[in-house]
Formats: sequence, structure tokens, C-alpha cells
Amino acid sequence: MPYRLLAALLLCCSAQAAELPWDLSYQSALRDHPIAENEFMRIWPQQHPQRPIHDRLAAYKGEPIEASLLIERPDGHAGDAQATWFIVTRSGAQACPFHPQSLKQPCQTLDRERVQNAIRQIMLTPDPRPPAGQGTVGDANYFGQGKPLLMNYMGYVSAYIDGKVLQRPVSLTELDPAAQGPEAGRLVAILQRAVATDGVAAARPVTPERAVATEVEDEKERKARSALIEEVQGYLIRSDYKKLDALRNKLLKSQERTPSGVWKLAIFYNQLKEFPGRSREPEYWLKREASAKAWEKQAPTSGAARIFHAYVLLARGLSYRGSAFYDKVPREDIKRMLAAIDEGNAVLFYAEKQLLKDKDPELFRVRMTLTPWGDNFRALSNRTALDKAIALYPDYHETYFTATLYGSAMWHASPDEIDEIARRGSKAGGADAAAMYARVYWYANRDVYEDKLFDDPASLVDWDTMKTSFEALVARYPDAWNLNAYANFACQARDYPTMDAVLRRAGDKRVYQTWRNGEGGYADCLTHSGEPRVRQAAADIRKREDALYRGLLYFASAVARKQGYMEESLRALDKAEPIGMRIYTGGPNMPLYYHRARALLVLKRYDEAVTALTTGLPHQPDYFEAYYYRGLAYEGLGRLDEAQRDFEQAGSLLQKLKREGKLVFTGTDEQKALYRTEMGKMLAKFKQYNVAAPEIDL
Repeated sequence: MPYRLLAALLLCCSAQAAELPWDLSYQSALRDHPIAENEFMRIWPQQHPQRPIHDRLAAYKGEPIEASLLIERPDGHAGDAQATWFIVTRSGAQACPFHPQSLKQPCQTLDRERVQNAIRQIMLTPDPRPPAGQGTVGDANYFGQGKPLLMNYMGYVSAYIDGKVLQRPVSLTELDPAAQGPEAGRLVAILQRAVATDGVAAARPVTPERAVATEVEDEKERKARSALIEEVQGYLIRSDYKKLDALRNKLLKSQERTPSGVWKLAIFYNQLKEFPGRSREPEYWLKREASAKAWEKQAPTSGAARIFHAYVLLARGLSYRGSAFYDKVPREDIKRMLAAIDEGNAVLFYAEKQLLKDKDPELFRVRMTLTPWGDNFRALSNRTALDKAIALYPDYHETYFTATLYGSAMWHASPDEIDEIARRGSKAGGADAAAMYARVYWYANRDVYEDKLFDDPASLVDWDTMKTSFEALVARYPDAWNLNAYANFACQARDYPTMDAVLRRAGDKRVYQTWRNGEGGYADCLTHSGEPRVRQAAADIRKREDALYRGLLYFASAVARKQGYMEESLRALDKAEPIGMRIYTGGPNMPLYYHRARALLVLKRYDEAVTALTTGLPHQPDYFEAYYYRGLAYEGLGRLDEAQRDFEQAGSLLQKLKREGKLVFTGTDEQKALYRTEMGKMLAKFKQYNVAAPEIDL
């Protein structure tokens, strides 16, 4: 199916006479899911206030609508509003496409269950990530000279099912299967499954000579997940707390897995996490929290009820925060978010004893999910929680995945944090330990590295280690899902002999969802079948190591030391030093030794601070701050004559910079303020030692 049918279907909807609770001006969608002010999709609804979908909704006279989906977007020619409206009623489902130039296209009859599943999947799909920088620019001067029109979004999705509503912008990436990253074509893929006649998107031959594999989405895995998801969602919709507790207790006791090894308990809790949805309406959250409290009241010792309550509060907080960059979020919304997170942490605090008694590993996952959104998140906050979780529940994958998500550069973690998580999991001692390295990087590939695990310089993955780990994974869970993922990663690592061998083990089963860029990515990989392994080029290795070296220095100085983690700062610098020795002529330069000395001074390890700065000074002999801090180290050792000499040298160099007009404060306002504070301390020390120093306006 239906690539042509799908293309025809991508046209979309609205609702009022059909009694669908959608705002087709999309103002509420933009409020709850903000995008840049100069995005095309902000102005498009205003340019087309009355669209065909309004008439179709008003004219609807069929059975009561139980669920519905609308994909509305501009066409590629004049920007006219094209749409597809998916309708689910008691007796069936259909998709109705229309366009201002073609309003009488017939509706397509579809499978009711498949359409419902597609709508639920869209409801659970997270917002697209904001573009890096401006992203795609449509017209560089649309709003005036140097004021561009951005084209990162190309439509809106509106969904209604199970009494819940979603409306949000659709990113260009979600509509383009050929794009890069985990979001590439995801909306198209979901809709393909909705309109397919056989339950999966139809497969096209890869090449005539290699058309030996048909697409067989592993039915056991898919059915296991779908059945559990539908069961949990059904209980949640009906507020059947007794059955929710019974199911949770059963999964907790049995530690049952899907055929690919995924914890069914994790799938259960994922539904509790996603069920609250998103809204900025206070009344909405009063109802959601009332349902959580009703569960708690009915089952006072239920750990699942407390976790659900915590996830409701998390969803409330993130609804107010939205997806905009932090500094663009109104302070009032930040306060609302922080209040909700504090409430969620309080719920967990009172539930901890019961959850530990139950031996429920989700306790640490939900705690690690709440913590980063709070007011005092620090680089090592989740590391401590992960240590406790590993000690108690070493095989619970979701704990590692959550630590990985919040252990990325976006959260100011150490650049080697994700690699450390993967390696700690592989040494945790659980039954899944040998496979944990592969599982962690499999997750990180999707949610951190945007499907570029072996191309992103920030990724520290080692393919040989990952390959060994995948062997352990498929030995225990020889599922088609895992085998296809293994072959995909072998292809991305350019280990084509391993890819060929794993595909032979998978037989004729292909799970395209596990391949980068889906079926097309699988076809691209097959063009390399029979080729030898391509080792990483020396230039690429150096690029990765240079990025790691710089990242470790930044983390050691601007994150760990600033947050008071001196030992962690030293750990990062110790890891950076041999890299600098390896890739730079003459070894590491002054910054490494300077930042090491700064941490050592706080720890009062003065001898080591002197050694560090003495090692670094030949690399930058005119660095006045190095002399000043070495003077402080000498002072701490009681070697006051040497301290005097270093303070005098620092003062002399400072005066030279002043005469040459090079004493300039740069950086952010926060950095400038910090630097002025440090300069004030330095000048006070010079005065104490009668050292001449220039007048500096602080």
C-alpha cells in the first residue's frame, strides 16, 4: 500500500459539528507545544482560516465518532490546506482525503483496530525535537532584512481517543522517511500501518537478485507488546485499579519479558507514565490527580498507585514547561513546573519504604526522571541513584536508559557518562549484564545520538565491545527484532561480514523498524553485502578523541568544579590527560594542568597543585593566573618566599596586559561576574604581599 494511497491520504481535518474537541485555529496547540515565532506553521492557519475540513466536519452525519485523527498540512504548490480525516465509529473506520481543488475524493474503508492502534501510538509519540539553530530557512528576508521564515514544521496533527485529546505541530522530519535521526518519517510509518491491508506496510523488493527476504514484523514481539499496552490502557480508562494492581504484582513477581527481552513491567509503567497526557488547563489536572488519589485511597499500600501519581505530577509540570528552550519559557510556567516536580518527589518520598519492600525497580526510574526537572539538578545526581538501583535491580533496563537520557551533553553530564553507564551495566552482575552494553547504546543511538551512533563524534561506542554484547543478547533472546537490530548496527559500524552473518541467522524475517531509515536503510545496507569490514579512519578517530578531550576539560571546569564535585573534576582531567598525550604534539597544554590545580587547591592538596601548574607553565609562560594560583599553593604549604615570587610575577604580567589594552572581560554576564570576583580576591592577595598591580575597574 501503499505509498501512493498514503500520499493521497496525507491531507486532513477539523471538528465542531462532528463534536470533536479540537481547536482548528491551532492557537491552543501552539500554546501547549510552542514553536519559533517565525515558523511558517505559525502563520499558515491565519492565512487559511476557513479550510475544507471545517465544511466536512459540519456536514458529517454518520455514527457517533469514537476516535478520530486529522493530519492537516499545506500542499507543496500554493500552500492550500490538504488533509486526511480518519474516523472510527462503532461499526468501522475510514480515511477521507480532501483538498480545495479536489473535494469529492471517496473515503477509504480501513480496519478499525489498526486505525485505533495508530491513533494511540500517535498520542504516545513525544513532541519533535526543536531544530538545531534556525534549522530549515524558507525565505531569509521574509519578515524584513535578516529576519527569515523558517520551515521546520509542515502541518498539524489532531487526535482524539479514549477521552483524550492531542493537537500539536508536525515537523518536516516526521513526514520524511529519507531524513536523518530517530524521528525520520515516524508519522508516515504509523499511518502506513493504519492504511495497510495486511497489518504491516507492504514490502517492496530491495533488488531483484537480493529479493530473498520478505518483511515479517515479528508477530510474537508485536503482539506481546500490543496486548499488554491495550490491557493496561483499558484498565486506566475504566479506572480499574484493582486489576492494575493485580497485573503489576504479577509482572513484578514473574519478571516476565517479551520475546526480545523487554521487561513487561517496564511496558506496564510506560503506559502509566504516558496516560496523563498534556494540557495547560487546571481543571484537566484536577481530574487527573483525582484519579491518582482515588487509586491511592482504594489501595493504600499500592506502590503502583504512588508511581502513577508521581507520573501525573511530572506530566503536569512538563505541560506548563512546554518544549521551548529554557530561557524562552515564562518564569510563571517554570514555577508551575517546579511546584509539580516537588509534589512528585514528595509522593515518592512517602512511598519509598513500600516500593523497596515490594522490590519494585521502577522507584529509581521515576526518581531519576523527576530529578532533572527540579531546581537543584547536578551532574552526579542521577549517578548516585543509578548506583543504588544497580545494587538492588541490576537487570532492569529502564534504569540504565533513564540514566543515559539524562547523562547526555544536553544535561551537562560528563562526555564519557553514557559510556560509563554502558560499562557499569556490563559489570553489574545480573543475568543481563553481558548484553547491557548493547542495550544501552541501542537506546542511546535513538534518543541521544539521533541514529548516528558511529558518526557522532560525541559517541564513545566501541563496535567490537558492542558486537560481543549483542552476541550475548541474541544468545538469550534470539528474536527477529534483536537479530535485525544487530545486523543494522553492524552495517552502521561498516562491519559488513558480521551484517551478512547475522542476516543469515535471521532467515527471512525482517523488522524494518529496527533499521536506520527503515526499509530504505535496509536496502542501502544490502548494497554492501559481501564487502570487507571498513575500519574507522585515523582522521575520524582523532576527531572523536579531540572532541572527548575538549568535552572532558569543559565538564571538569565549568560543570563539576562549579557544582562542587572536585574529585569528579579530577577524574575527568585524569581521563583527558592520556588523550592529550596521544593526539597533541607536546602533550596536553596549560588548560588541563590549570583546571587540575584549581580542583586540588579546593581539596588543599597543595603539593599536587604546585606540580600541576609547574608542568603547565612551559606551555603558556605568560599566564598570570597560573602564577597566582601556584602562589596560593605555595602559601598553603608555608613556602612564603616562593609564594611572594609567584605573586610578583603574576602582578607584573597583569600590568603588561593592562598597558597593552589586553585586559578585557569576555563571556556571558555570569562568567564576567565570576571573573570579577576572582580578580577582586587576586588584587586583595597582591595587596597583602605588597605586590604592585594595575588599577582594575571591577
